[in-house]
Amino acid sequence: MTAMGIHPYVEQDRDYLIALRRHFHCHPELSMQEHRTAQRIEEELRSVGIPTRRVGDTGVLGVLRGGRGDGRKIVLRADIDALPIQDGKAVPYASQESGVMHACGHDVHAAALIGAARALKRLEGSFAGEVDLVFQPGEEYGKGAVLFLEDGALAGADRCFGIHIQSSLPVGQVAMSNGPENASVDHFTIRITGKSAHVSTPELGADALYCAAQLVVALQGVVTRMTSPTDPVLIGIGVLQAGEGYNIVAREAVIEGTVRCFSPQTRAFVNRKIEQLAHGVAQLYHADAQVDSESFTCPLINSAEVFAEAVPAIQQVVGPENLVPKQPSLGGDDMAELMAQIPGVYAFVGSGSPDRPGSQLAHHTPGFDVHEDCIPIAASLHVSFALSQLQG
Repeated sequence: MTAMGIHPYVEQDRDYLIALRRHFHCHPELSMQEHRTAQRIEEELRSVGIPTRRVGDTGVLGVLRGGRGDGRKIVLRADIDALPIQDGKAVPYASQESGVMHACGHDVHAAALIGAARALKRLEGSFAGEVDLVFQPGEEYGKGAVLFLEDGALAGADRCFGIHIQSSLPVGQVAMSNGPENASVDHFTIRITGKSAHVSTPELGADALYCAAQLVVALQGVVTRMTSPTDPVLIGIGVLQAGEGYNIVAREAVIEGTVRCFSPQTRAFVNRKIEQLAHGVAQLYHADAQVDSESFTCPLINSAEVFAEAVPAIQQVVGPENLVPKQPSLGGDDMAELMAQIPGVYAFVGSGSPDRPGSQLAHHTPGFDVHEDCIPIAASLHVSFALSQLQG
């Protein structure tokens, strides 16, 4: 290892990986539409002799086998999709796609895993076992990780590891905790059907708007009165649409929201209560309710065993003083789907610095950028974790 623990093979590729990240940043693609991105990833892996195949339309799996025979099978994962945001940066590598931007760091994730793949390929004679390189689409909407599980590509894997950059963390630090790190994400839509009438005779109708308003307020009671204050739960309402005119009792209303939890049991309970409450409130006001729910991801919970294994590997890259606890986030990440099936951990890599404008801004914002020193750090974390698992 060189200064700061960057692997020497990664360090040799530093400029190459920065240029690769900028390429991805210039050419972002929305979730499940990452065709050019997937093609470039395939080209990069094949150029160093790593075979690939597609998983779904835009997922890429690269497989690297060590030269010392059989051993553990581990999964290294990166997400590759961008967001429907207009890039607001005035930099040479700003997005060239109108209204599409890598505003969450997935361009860094892809470049870093390619960097790790290049290094591990050069090291393949020194380890036993298999490294599955997962470049998954559709993270932003929880569509991509499940494709790899349904495909069976990762069957028999012993461990998985992933990273996500974090703008609120200084470059050079890594945050990781034993246990829950990210919440589950569910999206629900409630359609309330009532009956139109003139506002002067509300008794002749069934006011879907009033019913929806009551339901929006009542849903917060599920959090405050039906779950423990020590068990974090969020029910967020982002959409309430209703009404045809100022003097008409609304016939229809639509509510859209999300549920975030850290416990699978709490997640099931809250989603069940939302449906019960929707039907109950609608019935009270002589309306009907239809509830449609969509699961984006389960809670992301680090394995205690793998956490203990990963700590020395991470400290080897950034030093013990720069591995800090990760505060749980109600944001979701479908890396959780892999980790629910394969014991693993998820590390958050600092990407913020006052020296790089935009690198300390919140994710999912138009000015978002990174301090590119985070790229070789992230790549080295993949390498260090892989070697720690496959040389034991």
